[in-house]
Amino acid sequence: MLLPDAADARTTLAAVLAAFAPVGGLDDLQRPLLQDLAQMLYGIDLDSIEPDIPEFPATLAEETRHHIVHLLVVLEFMEHPLRPQVADAVMSFADRLDIHLGILHDSRNFAHQHFAAVYFDLQRNSWYGEETVRESVHGRFWELLRSKLAYIGVVEDHAIAEKWRGLRDCAPGTWGREVAAFYERHDFPFPGERHGIYELGARHDWVHVLADYETTPEGELDVFAYIAAAMDNHRGIVLLAVTLGLFQNGSIKHVEIKRIGNAREDTLSDPGAIERWANAFRRGAQCPVDVMGTVDLFAHKDVPLVEARARFGVVSR
Repeated sequence: MLLPDAADARTTLAAVLAAFAPVGGLDDLQRPLLQDLAQMLYGIDLDSIEPDIPEFPATLAEETRHHIVHLLVVLEFMEHPLRPQVADAVMSFADRLDIHLGILHDSRNFAHQHFAAVYFDLQRNSWYGEETVRESVHGRFWELLRSKLAYIGVVEDHAIAEKWRGLRDCAPGTWGREVAAFYERHDFPFPGERHGIYELGARHDWVHVLADYETTPEGELDVFAYIAAAMDNHRGIVLLAVTLGLFQNGSIKHVEIKRIGNAREDTLSDPGAIERWANAFRRGAQCPVDVMGTVDLFAHKDVPLVEARARFGVVSR
């Protein structure tokens, strides 16, 4: 999980504040996010927390140290432009915690505007890449390859496309039918059709529907905050970093050689965006199921959407 539980919340928040103290503290976007998370998730007033550096790492569980670093990564990737001194401070703090994540090196490259290096490393370490390898060795190599070829426009794969178009035959109000309606409403090609999204990438579209987030820049940031907070796999933070690159800090314009048409900078500066984003983290943290990573989605296509939300612990917005 991306966020700490209540028992570790005060320690985590104090450590995050301490990490940013040497660079002047949190900025005008970062602090409201941390304030909203503290209040929404834990009922804690951030103003009651003093920066604190306990003895690391001996006195802290590894999970707590990961929570601290994950929050630091989210906060630094919010910056536009990211200051090199912030990237260095976060890296130094993570080293002190004895937590070593490749994404920390990516943030340093990003701060020095080495955008191509950031993009390729994030792609290499993403959940999609890991899941592609895992599913390939379990018999889906050719299917995923055909899906990728369709996505980049080489050739349509009729079997994959028919499977996804078949969601239109699900009963009205079911999760599957609402996913089909999602594609139709936005005039998106289905996976398997030419330029249809890669099948593993399409898993997040089911979460769009389940959690009720649109495909606007803000909606994409919200859905990946939800996914990262709910995901069991730490690579969820990489998915979120890519999304911040597309819709906040401007470091990424393409995904899998295709330009993202609605990519834009500074989305989190929009009125109310920080509060809504914090709410997405809250909803994901309270979801007991990693829908993105562990659920057989097509096995649930005929479940009414209202029931699916209840089944997977999707709390109200």
